[in-house]
Amino acid sequence: MGLTSASFQKLVRALKTRSKNTTVVEQCCGGTISSSIMAQPGASSVYLGGTVAYNTRKGKALLLNDEKLHASLTSPNVQKTKDAYIQSKIDWTAKTSVAFCETLDTDFAIAEGGASGPTFGPPDMKTGFSVLSVAGRCSKENKVKVLATKVVHSTHANREQNMRLFADSAADLLTDVVLKEGNYHGNAQINEESTFDTMVVLDRATALRTDEKTLAGMEVHAKYVLVQKSDILVKSSTELALLSDTDVAHLKNDQNQMTFLGVLSNKEKTPIFGIDINENLSVSFNECEFVDTRTSAPLLPRLDNELALHMTAYANWQRNATFCTSCGGPTILLHAGTTRQCMSCKALSWPRQDPSMIASITSRCGERILLARSPRHPPKMHTVLAGFVEAGERFETAVARETWEETGIRIDEGSVSYIGSQPWPFPQSCMIAFTATADDSQPLNIDENEIVEAQWFTREEVLAATEVEGAVMQHEVAEKALKSNPEIPLLIPPKRVIARTLIDTWLGKV
Repeated sequence: MGLTSASFQKLVRALKTRSKNTTVVEQCCGGTISSSIMAQPGASSVYLGGTVAYNTRKGKALLLNDEKLHASLTSPNVQKTKDAYIQSKIDWTAKTSVAFCETLDTDFAIAEGGASGPTFGPPDMKTGFSVLSVAGRCSKENKVKVLATKVVHSTHANREQNMRLFADSAADLLTDVVLKEGNYHGNAQINEESTFDTMVVLDRATALRTDEKTLAGMEVHAKYVLVQKSDILVKSSTELALLSDTDVAHLKNDQNQMTFLGVLSNKEKTPIFGIDINENLSVSFNECEFVDTRTSAPLLPRLDNELALHMTAYANWQRNATFCTSCGGPTILLHAGTTRQCMSCKALSWPRQDPSMIASITSRCGERILLARSPRHPPKMHTVLAGFVEAGERFETAVARETWEETGIRIDEGSVSYIGSQPWPFPQSCMIAFTATADDSQPLNIDENEIVEAQWFTREEVLAATEVEGAVMQHEVAEKALKSNPEIPLLIPPKRVIARTLIDTWLGKV
């Protein structure tokens, strides 16, 4: 089992940056968490050691010689049903993480308990699971408490794959807690995809769009998102540039279109405007650069990503919808850039989002996934299948049709399940995500006008691809990744795009 993991690289880096340390107590991961931490450079400064309480009959000595901890691990009543078994691990990991954090005097402690397979105690349990609890010192209350708990379910009983999945999930959970230090909220559940800005959201404040006086007064305190052609202005690969009114004063003219995007829910209630800079203007800002929105926005945190896609969608529409679709007359922008009105027939129009499906097609056994490469993608860059939904077509039918048209694979009837959605203004779609299954023994027959190649990949192959980070949809980034590891079987989309969510859902990483 490989110990090189992007999740643990992030964890050790976060602990070192915050000058924090941790201990680990493992059960079904069997030492994978500890060894993955120790495999990272500089781990000795953040990891104080840990224990593997695997032999439940003689594990008392490994559990601080604590009779209560040992008894709760070995209770004879917990394996009667799956639900009871999982609940017992929730209780045990909570107690254990707190006990180890207090006794070893560490900043954090991870406790992991569950079942990785291939055999399980409860008769109704067929797949693996792990409960992860993180305890830490809450400065406000000056005591050790559980800061986060997560139950991770896999879709199979492959022991080695489950151990890797559960270990990586533990690293992701602790990383999230470390980065949120000082913002604990009791025993709140923390999602592994959450970021530091999860409590701040964008209120689109639609009622303000027609209030020109109020909007004008808000500009001086606002932050501004800038786009030009297909690019977005960023401070770094992981931070959107939010400029002040002073920074953009020279851009407020008839050459550039400004749009009201909404108000942040932070303490300051910061107004957000976007400016679409005329493509013929040459502009620059200190320590900022314009990058391709399509390939770079997924690397931004949740809120930054939303703002980038929100402004891009409006800018694309404003440039392309200059004539009325009813009579062909010229249109003007109203309501702070969010509405168009025809100067001839006075009809109003708004940005449109065309529905499109995106789906992960997996084998009936759950061990393989069908991925394809588009002509615009870099070499080895594979993703799930997608396509526009036609007029009068159900989403489930579109999944079946697109899969058949692009790969020659017939999906199993009734297997389509909804996962989520994501706006994708390239050009103007909303991706509706599904999963489906198919017989993977069917011959592939690809549509060469749509895709270059398609292939069934194993979990091991796709897991290897999750180790590669960055904007891999960009050719130069993909080439660099392949040069550093020529043996990697494929590349997959980065996190925070719905295609990757589908892949991670299949891997059990969501």
